[in-house]
Amino acid sequence: PLFSHNLVQPDLELPFMPGVVWNYTGGPHGAWEREGSWSAVDFAPSGFRGECSNSYAYVTASAPGLVVRAEDGVVIINLDYNNNEHSGWVLLYLHIATDGRVINAGDEVNTGDRLGHPSCEGGISTGTHVHMARKYNGEWMTADGPTPFLLSGWTVHNGSAIYKGTLTKPGEGLVTASSYSAPGSQIKR
Repeated sequence: PLFSHNLVQPDLELPFMPGVVWNYTGGPHGAWEREGSWSAVDFAPSGFRGECSNSYAYVTASAPGLVVRAEDGVVIINLDYNNNEHSGWVLLYLHIATDGRVINAGDEVNTGDRLGHPSCEGGISTGTHVHMARKYNGEWMTADGPTPFLLSGWTVHNGSAIYKGTLTKPGEGLVTASSYSAPGSQIKR
């Protein structure tokens, strides 16, 4: 097997500043390619509704680690603090604006450190947001799989189709993905 049956994800926080409202705009979908593993989720700053425009909100590091790559809208953080994207836990952030990016490859970050602004840079995008996924030993980890994708205690669940889905947290309720930032998609760290 690629992963042990008792593999546990490290603690991860939602990828934005505490106390700020964002929207869950994309449930599980392809991490890198549209037809790939449903490993990624999307978040957009509150008020963005499917358009590409500048944002002053910041995407933040979900865990401490080493920035392995920071270019062309992509930021990769290795939680094992090494330069190998194929070993241990690795986080991918896509659509990070070049303008205002505050980190570079080789930088160490702590949980909550600013990475840059969400944008449409770095691939196909229908609006300003951050696309986030995780890998373990070079393999994409499905968001709603045996090792659940947990962000600030919220668990990611598949929906009936790609980009659909929910987040649940005991005592907090349910957040439903909406590409148009509909009521019920708001979440705060």
